[in-house]
Amino acid sequence: MKFEQLLSHFDTGICIDQLQKESLLDLALLFIGVDGKIDDSEKRVVYEWANQLQWNSTIALEDYFEDSLSKSVLAVQQNDIESFIQHRMHHVVDEPMRKFVKELVIKVIEADGVVDDAEKRALAVLEAEL
Repeated sequence: MKFEQLLSHFDTGICIDQLQKESLLDLALLFIGVDGKIDDSEKRVVYEWANQLQWNSTIALEDYFEDSLSKSVLAVQQNDIESFIQHRMHHVVDEPMRKFVKELVIKVIEADGVVDDAEKRALAVLEAEL
């Protein structure tokens, strides 16, 4: 019985870790398009970071990347940025990851050399969740 509990806790740990990775990736992808355009330099920052992850999902990283990018573009178009950020930040429970997400999105929004007002507003929403 204890072995089964150990496996269950191990599986839960993997699931929580993967959910945090997915949430971090979702947030980084949101910040690619939060200014209303998809910039290749911003996309490259996220793609290079994502390829370093230990991805533990049945969904391939590339497929998740494209699907999540589409969802983040939709959130921007529907002016649903705040709830998108709040929902993802709810799943980022480790303090080091919470700090890292801010560093990551700053790298993303600075990658194209221009940080516009929409990016600043979205960053303020993210900071309020930290």
